[in-house]
Amino acid sequence: MGVDLLSEVLALVRLTGALIFRVDLHGPWGIASNPTLEKYAPLLPAGTNHIVAFHVVLEGNCWVRHGAPDWLHVGVGEAVVMPHGDQHDLADRPDRPTVPFASMLGGRSVLELRHERFDTGPGESACIICGFLGCDRRAFEPLFRSLPPTFKFGIGERLDDMLCYAVGHTLDDRPGSACLRVRFAELLFLEALRWYMESLPADATGWLAGLRDPLVGRALRILHGQPCRRWSVDELATAVASSRSVLAERFREIIGEPPMHYLARLRMQIAARRLADSRQSIARIADEVGYDSSAAFQRAFKRCFGAPPATWRRHGSTT
Repeated sequence: MGVDLLSEVLALVRLTGALIFRVDLHGPWGIASNPTLEKYAPLLPAGTNHIVAFHVVLEGNCWVRHGAPDWLHVGVGEAVVMPHGDQHDLADRPDRPTVPFASMLGGRSVLELRHERFDTGPGESACIICGFLGCDRRAFEPLFRSLPPTFKFGIGERLDDMLCYAVGHTLDDRPGSACLRVRFAELLFLEALRWYMESLPADATGWLAGLRDPLVGRALRILHGQPCRRWSVDELATAVASSRSVLAERFREIIGEPPMHYLARLRMQIAARRLADSRQSIARIADEVGYDSSAAFQRAFKRCFGAPPATWRRHGSTT
């Protein structure tokens, strides 16, 4: 019951390969950003299949648009997170025409950026920290399915000191800076998830809403704490001090699937990570995630990931 589920899930998805740089802008500006895996490939370890983007406004104003016609205002001391990556626009005002960020770099790679300055003429100034973080999204898809395309949150005192430290110590190439960039990006994303979870309305659904719900949260922690146990809904209901019908209904309402379906997929996600990280035999991994039959495990794994375990092990989660 003491499982820190959010930390456990973030360990599964492996936040890594962060790129952080500062952009100072003066005058009218509009930037079209398109973070792709190909652009960040040199930073990313095998198995990375997703990019999370975020921007922190240090000075001035910033408007962000991501997959929708409406612009979102992000003020000083606020961060905006795009957990699903993809193309997004940033500008000094709504409806400002944007140009691809790559075209502003004069042929330089985005990986070289640390502190950029652009002066486009008369106007106001802005200072923005831009960050991009790689992960293995397929290692725990329920987390990402529970997140909106875009959300913002206030940095606040908890992150303010860390942000000052990051600005002073990660925007260069001194020894250890790359590691500091990853740690900063991880902490900011974690704080963003905490803020988003705490701000959800009472009738919210999805994995983060389930984690916050007293009954479903207990069930999730138990399932993640003992994923290989041969649970039944009755046994799980007893463990969380609930009736079978109440637990089953509440779990499906918030998480979107029955508890045992969730458990089956969790086992596959754990198995996928062990296939990638260890040299254990497929039969051994099948046993460790609760399958008596290696053949049954391999069929279930292929249904979940679209490839049998041996193929997944050879080619990683990019299969």
